[in-house]
Amino acid sequence: MKKSSLLIVLLFLSYSLLSQNKDNKWTFGASLASAKYMTTFQAQKVGGGFVYQTPRLNLSKYLFYNITFDAAISTAIGDTQKYTTFDGAIRYDFGTSNNNVVPYLMLGGSFIKAKALTPTLNFGAGNTFWFSEKYGLNLQLMYKYSQEKFQSQFSHFYTSIGLVYSFGTRSMSPRLWNDNH
Repeated sequence: MKKSSLLIVLLFLSYSLLSQNKDNKWTFGASLASAKYMTTFQAQKVGGGFVYQTPRLNLSKYLFYNITFDAAISTAIGDTQKYTTFDGAIRYDFGTSNNNVVPYLMLGGSFIKAKALTPTLNFGAGNTFWFSEKYGLNLQLMYKYSQEKFQSQFSHFYTSIGLVYSFGTRSMSPRLWNDNH
């Protein structure tokens, strides 16, 4: 256990050290999250209609042409339900990644470990409100689609709200209009 904890700390530190230059655009986030199942049958089958998770940790890297890769992990252990999710997504930000308000669409997948390991296809939308050069507030709504053949997990909505930290310094110049005006 101590070796795995040390490995996780070293990996996190190495990401931090590598990401602190002006060419890399890395962010780290910690969020509150919840899964909401659609029907009473689904809620009874998985052990509850809502699953609350804290923290949801994610690491994102701006790649190119308004595309960002995001990876996240979160877990919840309750009286009636266990739910751990490993998520990966590609986000498209409409060319607003340098703005103070950054809406995006996302497409990705998850592996959810509940009663059994279940893959899902995820799609959704989100927005990051940057309130300082380093910190922002992220809101996200995603739909996790699970095929009917997987009886241990059902399709559901997954929401999160959290704090985002940018390893690079962001410009806080308001961009309400284009420079051409």
